[in-house]
Amino acid sequence: MHVRYPIWLRWAGAPGAVLFATMYALESATRALLATVITVQALELLHDARSVSLAFTAVGLCALGASFGIPVLVRLSSRRFVYTLGVSLLILAPGLLWTITVPGQVAGMLLRVFGTACTSITMSLYIMQYIARRDLTRSEPMRMQFSAAAWTLGPWLGVKIYQDFGPTYVYGLSASFALVLLLFFWVLRLTDNPVLPAAVRPPPSPLGSIRRFFAQPRLRLAWTIVVGRSAFWVFYFVYTPIYMIQSGFGPQAGALAVSAGSAMLFVTPVFGRIATRVGLRPVLTVAFLGTGACTVMAGLFFDRPLIGVGFLLLATVFCVALDGLGNIPFIRSVRPLERPQMTTVFRTYLDISELITPAFFALLLGFTGLGHAFVVFGLIVIGFAVWPRFLPRRM
Repeated sequence: MHVRYPIWLRWAGAPGAVLFATMYALESATRALLATVITVQALELLHDARSVSLAFTAVGLCALGASFGIPVLVRLSSRRFVYTLGVSLLILAPGLLWTITVPGQVAGMLLRVFGTACTSITMSLYIMQYIARRDLTRSEPMRMQFSAAAWTLGPWLGVKIYQDFGPTYVYGLSASFALVLLLFFWVLRLTDNPVLPAAVRPPPSPLGSIRRFFAQPRLRLAWTIVVGRSAFWVFYFVYTPIYMIQSGFGPQAGALAVSAGSAMLFVTPVFGRIATRVGLRPVLTVAFLGTGACTVMAGLFFDRPLIGVGFLLLATVFCVALDGLGNIPFIRSVRPLERPQMTTVFRTYLDISELITPAFFALLLGFTGLGHAFVVFGLIVIGFAVWPRFLPRRM
């Protein structure tokens, strides 16, 4: 029996940049709705910025260890199972957050982070299989651009629904987007073609994978670059709402600031075109310098929140260049037979940034105020501008 699929389904099933961008947009929708809600609710439950920082640090530490089990899951089952598991956790996490208790908050945050790790690693494997190296400067900015609407509306809309209609509605909406993504993924059947042939020997242990990864200078450099980028976004999503709330503007104003910063993702294709002409090195270097300098200025104008938030928004303009281009050095450098293990280690940049950024602020806020912490953090981001100069020119 022959089955003729609708035209739209046959188009959507063709592996390519548009397909992966669509999947990433759906995933972004479920996560963006809760991006600011989680911080607002954590502040309500824990009462101060330092306690919130400690909670995020604990979650980041647990997620870092758990993420190294993902290659084992892929090997024992399939990538389709691991991606399905990740999206399923994104469905379950809002239910735990909905309990509005400290244990539920921490458990929901942990499931959300681990679910994102599962989807991120498997998606990276798909991209490395189906997207040619020469097309990465177009496909990666496209992926960010497709997700821009979710990250623009989601942080503000999530808090508005949370405050005006109640937690049930925002958590239910987030879970619904994850369910749509799961159905979309299973209809597409992306896993019909494996990324790699079956392994002839067991994969190395997590510790062996780490040693192998950091023994390769290009992978080490690629990881360092994205740690700096991700650390800024962790800082922006956690501490911008806290800054606005403590300045007397309220949770919705903080969420609106986060949404405005995320809206800059719409300009990522511009940076892709610039990088195609001048190369990755100068674009990434200027992006780090601009992001860090604007963060420093936000700290210096901390007592004038409208100016301070203005500088933070300007910092996001520079940082979206890192979003659109930051993963390319890794994708172009990793060896095909090592992709599953090396992708897992590379993806720890998210866990590390979600661990060290709140840990840094938890330590610093024990001695000084949030404004001074902004200045110190901005100087650290400026320091990351030294690393892109070591990238090969042809990259």
